[in-house]
Amino acid sequence: MSQEKAFQASSSSVIGEASADSADGLWVGKIADKVLAEFPDQELYTCAAGISPSGIVHFGNFRDVATSYAVVCELRARGKKARFLFSWDNYDRFRKVPVGVDPSFSRYIGMPLTSVPDPEGQFPSYARRFEAEFEESMKDLGITLDYRYQTQEYQSGRYTDKIAFALQNRAQAAEIQLQFKTDKGNQEKGIDPETFRQTYFPVTVYSRFSGTDKVQVLSYDGGTKLTYRCLMTDKVEQIDFRETPVVKLPWKLDWAMRWGEEQVHFEPSGKDHMTPGGSFDVNAAFAREMFGRKPPVPQMYEFVGIQGVKGGKMSGSKGGAISPAMLLEIYEPTLLKWLYMRRSPMQSFNLAFDTEVYRQYDEFDREVASFQRGEASPARQKILQFSGVTQTDPAPLAFKQAVALGQITQWQPEKLRELAEKSEIPCSAASIAARLPKAQAWLTRYNPEEIIALRDGPNADYAAGLDDKRRAQIAALSAFLKGDVTSIPALDETLYSIPKDPALTDKETKVAQRGFFKDVYNLLIGKDAGPRLSTFLWAIDRAKVLALLAI
Repeated sequence: MSQEKAFQASSSSVIGEASADSADGLWVGKIADKVLAEFPDQELYTCAAGISPSGIVHFGNFRDVATSYAVVCELRARGKKARFLFSWDNYDRFRKVPVGVDPSFSRYIGMPLTSVPDPEGQFPSYARRFEAEFEESMKDLGITLDYRYQTQEYQSGRYTDKIAFALQNRAQAAEIQLQFKTDKGNQEKGIDPETFRQTYFPVTVYSRFSGTDKVQVLSYDGGTKLTYRCLMTDKVEQIDFRETPVVKLPWKLDWAMRWGEEQVHFEPSGKDHMTPGGSFDVNAAFAREMFGRKPPVPQMYEFVGIQGVKGGKMSGSKGGAISPAMLLEIYEPTLLKWLYMRRSPMQSFNLAFDTEVYRQYDEFDREVASFQRGEASPARQKILQFSGVTQTDPAPLAFKQAVALGQITQWQPEKLRELAEKSEIPCSAASIAARLPKAQAWLTRYNPEEIIALRDGPNADYAAGLDDKRRAQIAALSAFLKGDVTSIPALDETLYSIPKDPALTDKETKVAQRGFFKDVYNLLIGKDAGPRLSTFLWAIDRAKVLALLAI
């Protein structure tokens, strides 16, 4: 199979590359159609995802999960029995020391991730640290996964016969590998095809002398015994890998083997795995030609961006990666799932730690309201339901309001609830309880520059630039606040009436009102804008306000 043909075979199953309806959730139905056509009448459908826990499982990896999860939900909605299998590839080698980890950990390079200690000594291994955080996040998201821990699977002997099969067919395995290597690539890497055929052993061995995979396989007896040399100690040993399970298949064979072992019908991949001649194409060839099994329906997905913090495409083995747990500090679980599932996997999108999050929450709230009114299209309704939205979800507190009112009420839910009622803001206690902690985290941890606080003293520099008319408007507001302010609506009406002038047109009046509000904000908080002014003035300390307005 040529690289071009292999790519055509895999890319033919990619759904929703640029369709106009891909933002409406129709992509998941198309993938389910493909799965049912390729694998009809299965008793159980398996959708899969997986990652090597070499570092933080970041927000880009979560698209793997969200895509597969949506297909599982769709298959179940069609009355099919489906499971979501997630593989922890924790028998992979420790490749490099991540940023922030003691450089002395370089001594563990080449060992299985489960043999590397946790740098902070809190978990049984380096791998488990990252697995535990991710698994906890999946619980918070309400996503149930059927986990496979590959160190455990390999060491249990589950794959012993498959390892022996691969070694017995190593000549064929070598030929399949060579199909995907170019002459130029071979020259650059110093690969002689004939030598490769003679010396290729499709296994990774973890030396019992050094614990690393820095070994050379010398011979294989045709059963379950092989001989290797440890390149770190120069010691030679023959092992029976049925009794001494220190052997695994390399990635570009292991993936195909597990597709068959677990009967996988669908698995998405990032475009790094789906490039022509890449991991998926090689494993698809292994699945067909060696293991005699049709590969699962694939789906390439674009990378997810991030804004408001450094980074775009991030690697989990590097410092600064954003995990689902960090996203859940500011995103409600239903919103986060919706953001990932509403668009075709082939569409890129951004998550946000800056004020863009306001728009995302607002858009989600509008979608939910449309769904609850019965106005959402069937596909959009489906994605909302897969995200965990119901017809009875309570009225939400807008996220921007949660940020503004949360500061005013010092993040106390009951006080915020009272203020919302007085402000005639329709929202439920449940929504306040859910969003207030996320608004507080968004503001205090990630956007402290957005914090609104009363000035310590009068803004004399700003006041010096006010003319007599604008000073008179501030004086009128002060006089009103010294009296009996009966309600927020009454305060709101006064704020808009103070700058009014019969001589002004409606357009000029709006300009004057904006200018007046800007003056008040600057005198109180030193900024041109802030929370809704009537609510802000109602809630904050009246004596402090009057002191700051005394110019």
